[in-house]
Amino acid sequence: MEKKIPKKNYIILAVVVLITVALVFYVRDWYITTNEYYAENSTIKDVSREIREDEISNYTVESGKFAIYASAGSNTEIKDFESDLKKAIKGTSSQNNILYLNTDEIDVNNFCNNLKSNFAKDNSVAERISATSPATLYVFEEGKITKVYSNLNNYTLDDLERLFKKVGLADNA
Repeated sequence: MEKKIPKKNYIILAVVVLITVALVFYVRDWYITTNEYYAENSTIKDVSREIREDEISNYTVESGKFAIYASAGSNTEIKDFESDLKKAIKGTSSQNNILYLNTDEIDVNNFCNNLKSNFAKDNSVAERISATSPATLYVFEEGKITKVYSNLNNYTLDDLERLFKKVGLADNA
């Protein structure tokens, strides 16, 4: 004797399959969108506020000591480094003291010349400001750049944490 399967079971199966397929496509689209976003933007934006080039003057007036991390958000060669930088910022609670400047849409040479002429504390600091560094940290104190760390992408996680504590950017130092 054959057992008869009710039609409602087939309907339930069809609904479950459709929902599963729709969910798989949604997760796939979300994954692709997230990867595209991080390919064009720095992960530092997750832990630091972003600043634009024209806002630096105002920020120096309002804040005493802070740093600006400048890099191209679309530079895929420094993505692994930025993951370590993100961990160092979180690990030292430096979120409030480090700002991110995306150099993708600015003229880097003009930006560096502006920093040299308007914000460098002295000539030795101005000489260290370079447009060729893929990742640079500018430390500001009282409206002037006092330290420049070029090629920051060569630093390890431990180096970054020590650096943040040394220059006074870490809140838990």
